[in-house]
Amino acid sequence: MAAVIFLSLFISTVWGLAPSGPWDQFNFAPASRVVTPQSVFQVVGSVDGAQELVSGQDGQATLSGDGSYVVLDFGKEASTVGGRVSLTVNQASSDSALSLSFTESSQFINPKLSDDSCFSTPTLDGDGVQSLPSPLAEGLFTQTVGEQRGGFRFMTIVSNSDSPVTISNVSLGITFMPQLDDLRAYTGYFSAQDPDFHDPDFLTKIWYAGAYTVQTNTLDPHQARQQPCPQPQGWANNATGGPVEGTILVDGAKRDRNVWPGDMGISTFTEVVTTADLESSKNSLLVMYSTQDPATGALQYSGPP
Repeated sequence: MAAVIFLSLFISTVWGLAPSGPWDQFNFAPASRVVTPQSVFQVVGSVDGAQELVSGQDGQATLSGDGSYVVLDFGKEASTVGGRVSLTVNQASSDSALSLSFTESSQFINPKLSDDSCFSTPTLDGDGVQSLPSPLAEGLFTQTVGEQRGGFRFMTIVSNSDSPVTISNVSLGITFMPQLDDLRAYTGYFSAQDPDFHDPDFLTKIWYAGAYTVQTNTLDPHQARQQPCPQPQGWANNATGGPVEGTILVDGAKRDRNVWPGDMGISTFTEVVTTADLESSKNSLLVMYSTQDPATGALQYSGPP
């Protein structure tokens, strides 16, 4: 028997909010612009109180021993997050040391490397880790704009000293789509059920995954990827993505954080039907027109940097 498809697609002509319904459970966008880890994925070495970092309370964890680490999972199913990490160092000595590494996939969790975001290398060692300033100071640590990570799910916190260090209040301040206070405030919605498929909501999940991906690709124009990349390792996401002041629509939250018109052929339509955001695409087109060669009329293949 042929599968019966129930489809509902709504785009408000006046950009009103989409109605609530069972499709809301598939919306990957977080309810707050400050998110905390969802779970502890892995503990290696001596980490006392790791679960306290995801308890939602003011819990503390102590890492003891060089090479001990805890892997925190910020994700929901296959979704990622992006922004500036904050954590509190509650207790540390003069020779305590911490570093952070990031990855989208659990296959690439590594206490000494992050998955590549600035440029791709066959050995996946282009980014390395972010070492917290030394000597490690007690109090609140927050990444700078340039240090922010564009797209990740797993963050590994590593002790690089035998001196114990106690931390708490691990969180992430989301930086993408800054013009939207409520990231879940979609103007469009989608629901398609196929009762004969192994996952009846498969198409609905794909639609909302695409919607959230485009949200993560909507950036402040002063948070593009620096080129050339820091050497010998590292990343820097505080470059200027074009001569505009509003948000821009880039081709990727983690890597190539700049305007690529080819990607806009899909992402612009996605953003219009999900969040009714026309401003980001308009600004991205202005960025591309700013690259036009006055002699030939040719446009660059991508926006700056």
